[in-house]
Amino acid sequence: MKTPSHISKILATLPSSPWVYIMKNKKWVIIYVGKSVSLHSRVSSYWGDEKRLNFAKRSMISQVQDIEIIETRNELEALVLETNLIKENQPKYNILMKDGKNLAYIHITNETIPEVIKTRIKKDTGFYFWPYTAGANVTEILKVLKRIFQIRSCRVEFIEQDGKITIWNTSWRSIPCLDYSIGLCPAPCLLTEEKIRKYEDNIASLKQFLSGKSLAIIEELRARMQERARKLEFEEAQKLKLQIEQIEKLGTRQIARDSIPGDYDAIISIEKYGKNFIGLTEIRSGHIIGVSQIEVANELEETSEEVLSSFLAKRYLTEDIPTSVKILLKKEPKDIILLDIFMKNKRDIEYPQIGPKMEILQFAEYNLLSFAQREEIRSLAVKDPTRGTQVHILERLWYEAKKSWEIVFECYDISHTHGQFTVASRAVIVNGKSEPSRYRKYKIKSLEPGIIDDFASIREVLYRRTLEGLEQNNFPDMIIIDGGKWQLSSALEAMNRAIDWKENITLPFLCSLAKREEEVFIPWKKDPILFEKGSLELMLFQKIRDESHRFAIGFNRISRNKAMKKNILEELPGFGPVARKNILKIAGSIERINEVPRAEIEKILTKKQVETLEEHGLLTQI
Repeated sequence: MKTPSHISKILATLPSSPWVYIMKNKKWVIIYVGKSVSLHSRVSSYWGDEKRLNFAKRSMISQVQDIEIIETRNELEALVLETNLIKENQPKYNILMKDGKNLAYIHITNETIPEVIKTRIKKDTGFYFWPYTAGANVTEILKVLKRIFQIRSCRVEFIEQDGKITIWNTSWRSIPCLDYSIGLCPAPCLLTEEKIRKYEDNIASLKQFLSGKSLAIIEELRARMQERARKLEFEEAQKLKLQIEQIEKLGTRQIARDSIPGDYDAIISIEKYGKNFIGLTEIRSGHIIGVSQIEVANELEETSEEVLSSFLAKRYLTEDIPTSVKILLKKEPKDIILLDIFMKNKRDIEYPQIGPKMEILQFAEYNLLSFAQREEIRSLAVKDPTRGTQVHILERLWYEAKKSWEIVFECYDISHTHGQFTVASRAVIVNGKSEPSRYRKYKIKSLEPGIIDDFASIREVLYRRTLEGLEQNNFPDMIIIDGGKWQLSSALEAMNRAIDWKENITLPFLCSLAKREEEVFIPWKKDPILFEKGSLELMLFQKIRDESHRFAIGFNRISRNKAMKKNILEELPGFGPVARKNILKIAGSIERINEVPRAEIEKILTKKQVETLEEHGLLTQI
């Protein structure tokens, strides 16, 4: 199936991270809501191979006019938000997850060795969390939680008699089963005091997490990790470290789940790329039911503050929005007349600075910034910077451009996770066009894990790039550093050190781009240089900066996921180096194995290896 041009432009801007996507038809009616841990891959697959789609999906994609996306911090939050949006909008093609009649709970049973299961009937025994509509999502959530907190998946039955725990029914499971061998369960079935106590600790941590007390869990696990390390029990300490990292990745608070009780509209207004944008997150009965972004046609050249006041007046004075819906804003508007009208109409406005309400505003702002960036990338695709654009930039910076041949700009960015997995990226533009074949990823080698030092990272990357340029004679015309004056100084120092301060060596022109005001700094000039908002020159700067930022974040995420998943993959029984290499080659990562057609997996793995993937929840296709 040929991808329509309007869809191709949308696909070009989609990231590879956990997102919820909303498909709309020509009447802007929502016809499908989905989620994916790798948005670009999932959405592109709809237009990739028509033969893989059933009749309903073929019909669906033929109607798609627009695709809106909402970024979430992790897979679990995407699952929950997807459920809320499906329940609220009842999209035509969401055949699954539309049953709102029954509620599904996560149930921690009140047994001697508790199970964690999904249930639709709430009894008096045990502990129940949430509830949710759409039980299919609860099943997926449980898979994630059991893996992180090492909770048993078996149905082995235990009884306690005379103060002693014994196994009543093995449910045809081996004791211990494979999950113990690969570190997914501490095996309380071995009935040793140590194993049972460890399992009880895991259940306690899970209860804390489901109660919204992630930070307390992390502190407790960190203390246990340090205690293990002091006792020289490094293997156990490493397991606890991985568990902490997984919980941090899952998120210390799930905005989409632990929303705020009541009815609220969280509203954000920003000015970006010379345009104004409004973001609206709608919360009803404590659940996020809608996330929308608007690019405001600002013909009167109003400020962001004035645009926000106009939006508030239109929405709450001309539309039928109940007064029970409270408004969340980052700060108080300056429009005294509007505030007076709201007060008379008993329309409440809150300005939270901390807590869940502030987190909702941050969620809305982050998605609005992402929307603005995607819209800018789309506009860049239409306006198409050229070689001439790069020539104009060099001339504006008092640097003579080459008369012929290609002009190459490179941009470098740093990414890390709390000082861990520090990486850098290089994005490249040649004659106005992105050149992905020349992109490069760098692992920062000079920093100890946990150390945050962007200046040292910049120095290492530019030192290595300069040595590469000297050896291969492949210097670009200009190098752009994502940052301000200090990042620029660090880069210049590293490049001079690499050439050993020798004369007669022409280094690339160097500058930095500071995000806040899009200021361009060059080495010998104190004041920044500002390019006109909306100009092709500034758009090219923003394009290459955003590309390097996206590339760096993606590499950081890959590094993080590889480190977290490496042990599980290597410890799967029957999976040697060849099998591991083959499955990762077609899937890209452990999380995406289930997205690969089963027929493709069966071509490269044995029947036993496929069964092992199924047993551990990595392959759920029929």
